[in-house]
Amino acid sequence: MQLSVGVTGGIATGKSTVTNILAQQGFKIVDADQIAREVVLPQTPGWQQVVQLFGTRILQPNQELDRVQLGKIVFNNQQRLTQLNQVLQPLIRQRLTELIQSIPADNIPVFFEIPLLFEQHYQNLLQKTLLVYAMPAVQLQRLQKRNNLTKQAAQQRINSQMDLQQKRKLADFIIDNDGNYHHLIQQVQRFVTLLT
Repeated sequence: MQLSVGVTGGIATGKSTVTNILAQQGFKIVDADQIAREVVLPQTPGWQQVVQLFGTRILQPNQELDRVQLGKIVFNNQQRLTQLNQVLQPLIRQRLTELIQSIPADNIPVFFEIPLLFEQHYQNLLQKTLLVYAMPAVQLQRLQKRNNLTKQAAQQRINSQMDLQQKRKLADFIIDNDGNYHHLIQQVQRFVTLLT
């Protein structure tokens, strides 16, 4: 049987840290953010659509998207964020679907790190979902530090995503990532035991 598991959470809750721990244990990880970067490589249909929507001001000299500039636009304007997602999500969904369908039927889980898993209804493509949760104050502090953002800018990015309490209700499994790294490793190990 194929076993596909979506790993999600809010921005700066520790999704990548959890998938890194899983990768260190030998599990295959598929990163939806990497797929999102691939579908907008210069001259691809996704890139062309994004440039058509936002103009060349979002391009770097090498023609790659300037993610910082694009982020300033979409994280301050819900309508623009929706437009961007309407372009990118069908392309990402198509590639994720292909990858999920290619999973061998060997009962070894493959983990898909998908930040917008519930927002884009990817849970319908996967067998199980795991939410990496952090308290809002912890999440805000991590995001400010990681991205060197003001409190207001960090809060805008958090507010652009589905509320974590809603995600808790939708997830099959939850890992609370408010503690230290050692505690997180223990929770990941418990989760893997429950899953397999």
